[in-house]
Amino acid sequence: MKRFIVGVTPYLDDGIQYVPLGYLRGLRHIGAQPLVIRYETPLAELRRVVSQLDGMLFTGGEDVEPAFYGAYREPVCGMTLPVRDRLEIPLLQRCMQEGLPVLGICRGSQIINVALGGTLVQDVPTRYGTVHQMTGKEQSAFAHQVRVVRGTRLYARMNGDIAVDSYHHQCVNRLGDGLVASAYAPEGFIEAYESEPDAPFLMAVQWHPEVSLGDDMFSYRIFGAFGEAMHQRRV
Repeated sequence: MKRFIVGVTPYLDDGIQYVPLGYLRGLRHIGAQPLVIRYETPLAELRRVVSQLDGMLFTGGEDVEPAFYGAYREPVCGMTLPVRDRLEIPLLQRCMQEGLPVLGICRGSQIINVALGGTLVQDVPTRYGTVHQMTGKEQSAFAHQVRVVRGTRLYARMNGDIAVDSYHHQCVNRLGDGLVASAYAPEGFIEAYESEPDAPFLMAVQWHPEVSLGDDMFSYRIFGAFGEAMHQRRV
C-alpha cells in the first residue's frame, strides 16, 4: 500500500527549521512519511500543498502571538513566531475545508484552537499555579494523570484516564468552533480536544506522545488513531 503523506510544520532553532525525531518515529509507526511545510511557503500555494496530503500534523514550539486571538500580550507570554502563526492558521483552515485528518500536539493544539476561533491562557502558572512547566534542565518537568471524557474518540482509544508527559505554560481558554473537550488536567483546564463526532477527524493533545513513544502504549494510540483516520479517508 502507498505510504501516507503527512504535512508537518517544523520547529525553528538558530534559523534552522527541523522536525524532532519523535514525530518522525510516530509517523513511521503508522506508515507515513513527512512533507515539511516551511514557514515561508506562500499562502497562495496552500491549496496545492494540501492536495498532496493524506493528513496534517501540527507540532510543538513557541507561544502563539496573542493578537491572532484578539488578546493583548501579557508580560508572562513567551517568545512568539508570528511568521509561523501566519502560515499555520490558514493551513489548518484549508485542511478542514478538504476534510483532511488533523493531529495537533502541544503548540499544535493551541494554534488549531486559535485558527478555529478559540482563545488561550497565556500562562498556566499564573492562572493555575506552578505546574506543567519546563525547568530548562530536564526534557519533561511534569508527568500527571488526565481525566479522559467518556464518549469521545480519545476515550474510545484509551478506555479510561491516562498518565501523560506534559510540559507547557499555555493552554486552551475558550474552545474554538466545532471542538469538544476530550481530556482535562487535574487543575481543571483542557488537556485534549477533538472535532465533533460527525466531523472529519481532528485530535489535539497538550502533552507530548512523540516524546513518550517508547514508554507507554497510549502514546502509540494517539498516532494510531490518526493513521486509521487517514486510511478511512483513503478508502
